[in-house]
Amino acid sequence: MNISSKVVNFLKVTVLVSSLLYFGYFIFKNFEQFKNFSNFNIQTIAILLSLKFINIYLLSNLNIFILKNIGINLKNTESIKLTVRNTLGNLSSPLKLGSGYKLSYLKEKYDIKINEYLFITTFYSIFNLIPIFLIFLIYSFLGNQKTILNNLIIMFLIFFGLVFTTFSIQKLPYFKKINTGLSKKLISKNNLIIQINNILFFLSSSIIVYLIVINLSNIDSFYSSISYNFLGSFVNIVNLTPGNIGIKEGLIISFNNIHKIGFDLVIITSFVERFLSLIALFVTQIIVRNN
Repeated sequence: MNISSKVVNFLKVTVLVSSLLYFGYFIFKNFEQFKNFSNFNIQTIAILLSLKFINIYLLSNLNIFILKNIGINLKNTESIKLTVRNTLGNLSSPLKLGSGYKLSYLKEKYDIKINEYLFITTFYSIFNLIPIFLIFLIYSFLGNQKTILNNLIIMFLIFFGLVFTTFSIQKLPYFKKINTGLSKKLISKNNLIIQINNILFFLSSSIIVYLIVINLSNIDSFYSSISYNFLGSFVNIVNLTPGNIGIKEGLIISFNNIHKIGFDLVIITSFVERFLSLIALFVTQIIVRNN
């Protein structure tokens, strides 16, 4: 391991440890706010967990149809199992360790070419942000959000930057040599299904945040939840700490002028959201294993 790698690993560990320590300190100093958990009734918890299960199903569908682009046909149960282990690994370990498990599984069972897999996953991690960005912009226009309207030029530059990046990736000489399944197929039934699942996942995740926030505070704004998830989607491209603890919250808190959710509520919402994810993932894991 060279010096640069040691420095990078040190920084990652530092971010993780600092984030966990801050979470502990925050809970200790704001324990009174956690009493608001009593606002959650059985019906709300059931709805939240149901939405988390739906999210797992949508992620599994995304997995199936994205991999179809490179000739891999996963069965539904197989994809759900991979999705659960992949997500659990990414939530509990740094550097997308869950994705590493997924790649090793596909390599062993389907003899997947690593360069094709890395291309297709990188491409869609960026490309799938485009419809989410459009939803965010449209909702901002409809809601007449002054913060967004005042920064409209920056927003459109980001949008066109995403479009340019995704389409430019396909034109790189290196990727022309590999089978990505995307040439002349970007507008297809397969990719339409991918985007439907992508949008449904984003909306269901936004509803989850909305239900958590309105039960923990007096904020009743679906736009805040849309913004929260929109910002979080950018962080999920790269996983530096388990579940991007600290990094995701830091980005969302930095853009408080957009979503109007206080930093304390962001941290509590993040805590509840992750906890619900773990419950849904473990339950799904048990169900898949027993079947």
